[in-house]
Amino acid sequence: MKITGRQFDRFSKLIYHSCGISLHDGKLSLLQARLAKRLRSTGIDSVDEYLKLLESDEQELINFLDVISTNHTYFFRENHHFECLCGDHLNIWCAASSSGEEPYSVAIHCLEKGFRPSILATDISTKVLQIGERGIYPIEKAKSLPTHILKRYFQKGHGQWEGHVSVKDDIKRMVTFKRFNLLGDMPHDKTFDVIFCRNVLIYFDRTTREQVINKLYNVLRCNGFLIIGGAESLTNIKHRYKYIRPSIYQKGSQP
Repeated sequence: MKITGRQFDRFSKLIYHSCGISLHDGKLSLLQARLAKRLRSTGIDSVDEYLKLLESDEQELINFLDVISTNHTYFFRENHHFECLCGDHLNIWCAASSSGEEPYSVAIHCLEKGFRPSILATDISTKVLQIGERGIYPIEKAKSLPTHILKRYFQKGHGQWEGHVSVKDDIKRMVTFKRFNLLGDMPHDKTFDVIFCRNVLIYFDRTTREQVINKLYNVLRCNGFLIIGGAESLTNIKHRYKYIRPSIYQKGSQP
């Protein structure tokens, strides 16, 4: 199965308009590998026929975006970003939560610091959200955690779950998982003290990055923090945030 230049262009435009991810020619082999999974699942042999399905079937578009999205994370990744969290931060949004390691890490960090926030965890992929809700992970995902943290907040798997750990229920209750597209409307029912939007802006072009981070600004409370990934920056993007230090920006006291 090979994708022609015309088909790649159609896929690229569809993905860009659906979720803002910008595919360049270097992603052709990745797209072909991920596409093959969906062709096998749907029983469709023709790439053009599958493109027509994507344009008419919203559920299949969601399934397709699930396999296209790159999800590589682990517990307490870039945990130096957590240093800015304090007891005033009771409403936290992990806006690209992937399979849940980030929001659970935030929850554990906050409990260790003596406060218990409510955490909203969102992602465009329903597949990774299901993993997050289940809260079971290969032990390798938690290999950097101190023994006392593992014992306090995780359960060791046995039998079929040998080699895995499960997040304890008390931690799970702190996190609400929901599907959310950052290109869509922002949550209307609340604002947030801290928004984590890490390691997703790198998949957007400058126009989309600017659009997303300014939407996030509108649901961030005054003096609240926006935290992006270590490989990301808001340089050359028009925004109203105050730079604090690498990866950390703050909304001013005046909206």
